[in-house]
Amino acid sequence: MSTQPLRYLIIALTLALGVTGFIACSDSGGNSGGTGATITITAPGIVGPNAQSPVANNPPELTVTNVTVSDGSGATYTFQVATDQAFTSILRQATGIAQGSAQTSWTLGTALADGAYFWRAQAVAGGTTGPFSSVAQFLVSGGGGTGPGETQVVFDSLTDGTTLGERFGGTFTNQGWRINTNNDFLRYEVPSVTNGYVQWQNVGLTPRGANDASHMLMGMWDPSSGGFRQNPFRVHVQKLWNNPHNPPFMRFRWISQGREEEAGINFTNWDPGQVYLFRVDWGPAGGANRARVFLDGVEIMSLGYNRPYTPGTHFIELGIGERGESVIDAIYRNFSVVRR
Repeated sequence: MSTQPLRYLIIALTLALGVTGFIACSDSGGNSGGTGATITITAPGIVGPNAQSPVANNPPELTVTNVTVSDGSGATYTFQVATDQAFTSILRQATGIAQGSAQTSWTLGTALADGAYFWRAQAVAGGTTGPFSSVAQFLVSGGGGTGPGETQVVFDSLTDGTTLGERFGGTFTNQGWRINTNNDFLRYEVPSVTNGYVQWQNVGLTPRGANDASHMLMGMWDPSSGGFRQNPFRVHVQKLWNNPHNPPFMRFRWISQGREEEAGINFTNWDPGQVYLFRVDWGPAGGANRARVFLDGVEIMSLGYNRPYTPGTHFIELGIGERGESVIDAIYRNFSVVRR
C-alpha cells in the first residue's frame, strides 16, 4: 500500500492541532541539526624556553602566546613535554590550563633530570581542539645548576662563535661547533676529575658517517703519561656502523691506570635532524667504581672498573686529535664538565 496518503494525513493533523517543531524524516542523510558555524583556533606561538643553552630554573616555566578563536570565546591550554621530537615518549602533560592575558604559562610540578627535552602546546575552545604549536626545546644540565655536592668545572655553549677550549679546525655555526674533517677537534684541559661527568649535545649524526674514519665522538686521556693510543688513562666513545665494522656499533672504552674495560650497544639509527644529549659519568658507586654512558637521559652502556681514574693532566676532547677519526658533519654544543 502506498504511504503517500498516510503522510499527508499526519501533516494535516499536525496543522489542525497547532503542533510546532515537527520534523519530516528523510532517507537522504545530511545534517538537520542547524547551521552553526565551525569554530577555528590558531596555534599557540612559542615564547620560551626554546634555546640551546640550559634553562636557568628547574622545573622550567613554559610560555606561549595566546591563540585566536574565531567566535571570540576563551580557551584553555594543553602542554606536553617529551624526550623526543616526535612526542612518542611524553614525559609530562597538563590540560585545562586557564588562558592568561596575552600569554599563557605552565610550570612543571617537579624538577627534571639532566637531559634534552621537547615541548609544545595547543588550545581548546567550545569543544574544538586547535593545532599544536611548533616544537620547542630546552636543556637541563650542569650549565643550568648542578646537583648537591657537585661543582661545575666547565660550561661551553659553542653557539656564540667562541670556545673555552683549544680549537683545532672545525667551524662555528648558529647550532654549535661543526667538524669538517677527521682531524678537527676541541680540547679542554681541566683539573683532574676523579668523580664526575662530561655532557654535551650533538646534532648532524647519520647512521653511517661521512667516511670510514668518522668514529670518535669524545675522548679523555693524560698527556703526561704518554701518547693517546698507549695512554693508561684513555677513555673514548665510538660511533660505528655495519660493514666494515662488527657489532657492537657503539663502544665505550675505559682504561684507568692501565686496566682496560669495554661496553657496547648495537645502535645505528641516527637521525641527523635530531638533537642528542650524551653524558659520560664515572666515579664510586655502591662500594666500587662505575663508568656509564647516557643517551638522552637513558643509560646505554655501563662498566665497572677497579682502579680509580686519576689522570695527572686531564685532557677532554670532542673528536680526538691523535686518532684522526672525528665524526665529520657532527655539530657539538652545550659542553659541560662537572665534578662531584
